[in-house]
Amino acid sequence: MSINKELENLCWIALEDGPKLKKEINEFVVDYILSNNLNHLIYGLNSLGFRLHGLKSKGKISNTANCKDANEGLGKTGIWSII
Repeated sequence: MSINKELENLCWIALEDGPKLKKEINEFVVDYILSNNLNHLIYGLNSLGFRLHGLKSKGKISNTANCKDANEGLGKTGIWSII
């Protein structure tokens, strides 16, 4: 499985408990990677916003942030959730 796909899966797992801010998703994913020794995923963290955007483009998740992409939404109060 590609790093991008693994990160998308972790974003999905983060949202299974309920809607979250981008910051909360980031924290969950980083904690999960470090707790489970998934060190190969660390280098993909810089594209985590694109993984969220990819899930959004596939119609799997949505957000309330009024921004052009997930990286810009990091400082916003937009909530990400599974559709």
